[in-house]
Amino acid sequence: MDNYFEINTDHALPPIEATSIFQSRGNAADSFTQNCENELSIAVISYNRLEKTKVCIENLMKNTDIPYQLILIDSGSQPEVMEYYKSVNHPNKTMLRITKNINANYSFLVAMQNLKSKYCAIVSNDVIVPKNAIKNLLTCIKSSDNIGWVSPVSSNISNLQQVELSFNSLEEMNHVAEAYNISDPLKWEERLALMPAIFFYKKECIDIVGGFDYGFFHDFADDDMARRLNRAGYKTILCKDTWVHHNHIYNTTPEDAMKMRNSIEQGRKNFAEKYYGLDAWDDVRNYEIGLASLLENPNKNEWTPNILGIDTRCGTPILDVRNQLRKYGIIKTTSHAFTTKAEYFIDLQTVCTQVNCDKIDYLYDYYEKESYDYIILGEPINTYDKPNLLAKRLYSLLKSNGTLLLKLRNTLNQNNLLYSLGCLKGATSEESCSCIPLESFYNYLIKLGATIKPIMLLQEPATMEILTILDEMHKSPAVTFDQEAILPRLITKDFLLCIEKKI
Repeated sequence: MDNYFEINTDHALPPIEATSIFQSRGNAADSFTQNCENELSIAVISYNRLEKTKVCIENLMKNTDIPYQLILIDSGSQPEVMEYYKSVNHPNKTMLRITKNINANYSFLVAMQNLKSKYCAIVSNDVIVPKNAIKNLLTCIKSSDNIGWVSPVSSNISNLQQVELSFNSLEEMNHVAEAYNISDPLKWEERLALMPAIFFYKKECIDIVGGFDYGFFHDFADDDMARRLNRAGYKTILCKDTWVHHNHIYNTTPEDAMKMRNSIEQGRKNFAEKYYGLDAWDDVRNYEIGLASLLENPNKNEWTPNILGIDTRCGTPILDVRNQLRKYGIIKTTSHAFTTKAEYFIDLQTVCTQVNCDKIDYLYDYYEKESYDYIILGEPINTYDKPNLLAKRLYSLLKSNGTLLLKLRNTLNQNNLLYSLGCLKGATSEESCSCIPLESFYNYLIKLGATIKPIMLLQEPATMEILTILDEMHKSPAVTFDQEAILPRLITKDFLLCIEKKI
């Protein structure tokens, strides 16, 4: 028997082509979804945990005062979850039941297939949504045609998205969160990777780049989604003006911890396999927030500074500089990138207006002297062949009152000390670095005429081996040293320098 289906477009209007691909996409999306009743749809996914499910849904409805379609998805729970869903009183409710929980991403896939509005949000049942959270996220994603995915900050989350608010009860949490959730565009940070405390996206983006890749069973599916969205021209934004509570406590058994580590390891390998060696952490989440935090407020209005990032991998350090300037009210910037590794070229183009790839020796062939307000060097300067010469060239590219941000790898650290004493087997990451004492490099910069702000130390925890050695040395009458002075130097991985050209 033949099956016959009819799609009635008698009253539909054809999409209008625009001069920008983002406007064309938006016009097409408006045309294709014009019969959708609501601008926003929200899906809640539950797998058991009835009490958390109730708290999640009740707070979402109580604290969201804009119209939306509510889709309740039961991912193979015990019967009481679906019974609760039936009792939920919402004017535009749809219930979906997955008979068996087969995979976390499958629940997200089902949600995406059933969310039809222009803007969509997926909430897990261990997330409590306070007042103004949904409204703030909607405000951000609607602010630009090329924003594809926004997420809030949260408790109990990774990727430098965690904000802990103090409260002792659910009522107090809502009160504290309401005071926090005040929409502020200066707190919107562009990121290359997001953790979806709430996965809040523009439907047209998913139509274009596709849903979650089946190859990622759990970990790194969101990293992959961000890469595809960015490469399609969309920005992924962390809304630091919006907080939700991830109501989850990580009490794991050793077996669970092992499974989690294995999942992370495999997901990371899958990401590298898909993106031809690109590492989701080292290449994409290489944050330099410590360096960027050294930037002072320039106190300038109507100013569009020029930023140059050198060897910043996929470009996150450039975004760190832009996000820091945004806090000071500087929203418009011009960003360029220079990379010595071609594998980063595509992703840098999603961040910068111009990208050049060549050997570091040819840096001068691409950029004029005194042309940049901010320069950030992604790799430690003593990993290059001629660090002093490179520092001189970077300094010459700065405009008057320009700022250079860079790291000096500390080769006199605990790992190298342990290695030299035969206590650490295998190569250390500092073997390819020039051994340049901080004091020597500092004096060289002063001779160039630079002004150097107080140096920040990027430190690592002291190892038990180094603490034991220092303790034994301290007990020896033949050795005299100040342990309180030497330990900070030994545990410093990098010196973070903010160099200003005060001319």
